[in-house]
Amino acid sequence: MKFCLLTAALIGASSILVAAPVGNPSFPQLLDEGYFIPVNSWANVRIGYEGDFVNDARMKQDEEGTGRVDNYQQDTNSASVTVNIFDRVDFYGIFGSSRVCSDWRFIDSSLSVNRVQLETSYHFLWAIGGRGIVFEWGNTICGVGARYNAASLKPTWTTINGLPIHTADTNLKWKEWQIDFDISYKIDIFVPYIGVKYSSAITKIGDFSIDISCSDSGVIHMRNRSPVGLVIGCALTTGKYFMLNIEGRLIDERAAAIVGDFRF
Repeated sequence: MKFCLLTAALIGASSILVAAPVGNPSFPQLLDEGYFIPVNSWANVRIGYEGDFVNDARMKQDEEGTGRVDNYQQDTNSASVTVNIFDRVDFYGIFGSSRVCSDWRFIDSSLSVNRVQLETSYHFLWAIGGRGIVFEWGNTICGVGARYNAASLKPTWTTINGLPIHTADTNLKWKEWQIDFDISYKIDIFVPYIGVKYSSAITKIGDFSIDISCSDSGVIHMRNRSPVGLVIGCALTTGKYFMLNIEGRLIDERAAAIVGDFRF
């Protein structure tokens, strides 16, 4: 049974590697020993890296029109700072840079179908969140988490039907909040987990001097098509100093995340 759980988690996470990470519910107590803070301290601090790679956020057009967004990719590289309380609760902040690539279609007033392609430069992204252990039995842990993310990005190029258009004074604003419930099971140095999340992701792109949506305007809003998603992943640690976590997200988006943390 243990082997099956571990194998399923690793295969699920690695298959996605071909929007916001949830994390392992065991995070608050995975690292027992750090570099400087005593083991019996009621609080400790971790710093780390978070890489989030969304292959398809599965968005849809909202407000100005209807229909799916053909593709929405987002790559993010960030640093993280986590404060842990009593090995039960984590509060964290994320600070990094993110880039979006997207394309979608819309029908204009002459009933012509137009395809828009857009790519932004890397720009500042931030997030805040927390997670806590609500139930523990043997090697099994149940946890909950919540997170809010935001970024304001600058398009570097945009085309309509293959022709470039002016991108000065335009921007892409993205924000997302999510809550999650997850279960993990420790198997020696491996800690696989599975969970569900509920999220709301919204993107606003504008203001272009040319129409980019069905409302004959230079603005478009996007929203995730499904708010409910599946999370599967696995952490690797000996309990001292460092841990590594790989995560895949399915159903509402296709994405993968890599997280590494050092405890002080």
